[in-house]
Amino acid sequence: MGKIAKNYSGIITIGICILLGYILLTDVFGVLSTFLFPSIFKVIKLFPQYIGQLLNGLKSSLYLLGTAYVLAVISAITLGTLIGLKSGLRRNVTPYIYAFSAIPVPLLTPYAINLFPTFQTASIFLIWLAAFWVILGTTIGAVMSIDKRYLETASTLEMPKIEMLFHIILPAASPSILVGCSIALTLSFMMLAVAEMFGASSGMAYFVQYYSDFAKFDVVMLGFLFTAAVLVLIMYIFDTIKHRILHWTINN
Repeated sequence: MGKIAKNYSGIITIGICILLGYILLTDVFGVLSTFLFPSIFKVIKLFPQYIGQLLNGLKSSLYLLGTAYVLAVISAITLGTLIGLKSGLRRNVTPYIYAFSAIPVPLLTPYAINLFPTFQTASIFLIWLAAFWVILGTTIGAVMSIDKRYLETASTLEMPKIEMLFHIILPAASPSILVGCSIALTLSFMMLAVAEMFGASSGMAYFVQYYSDFAKFDVVMLGFLFTAAVLVLIMYIFDTIKHRILHWTINN
């Protein structure tokens, strides 16, 4: 217990300072509008009343996020590894990757809603696309930066290509790939929020949007806090998995 407190003492201290600052600005000195920034104690009291809606929204959001993100990881790492290893292919497709990845994904929302049969599939596509470009770019760069001596040694030992892929190429590229995956996960969460504000009937962002339309900012604040807590938990789980995969690196 003492070790946990020591490891997370900085995080806990910053969190307490932010909370105290908010209380001082709202409940104590009244600097912030209580309409837009309700008392944190009032917000916490609302949790039992809205827990059912929040959990239903969480279930819906996690389905969209999980499906799209897993598809993005698989497709982007597969394609990125292939492009990174094949210089000819890389030279031909790189201009198109630059061009298409420069298009802001939120601008494609109206097209996705009209082209796909359901809102759910449109949302999955948009979230997938947001994550795909980031992971694809970092994977290509990671594979390209692998030391040639590793591959030359493997060729000298006549290592089969599939074994070389899983025992040399992907492990060597994994630190950079996982950095891209981490960034993509955050972007996926942001794109999830955008997607749920267009025609959704459930979800964490939908919850916030719905109650903001009625100017119930205490409930909106509850939705913000719940969403933030979920994001922190997901990122913590991701970082734990990443550290286990990269246990051989100097910072792990």
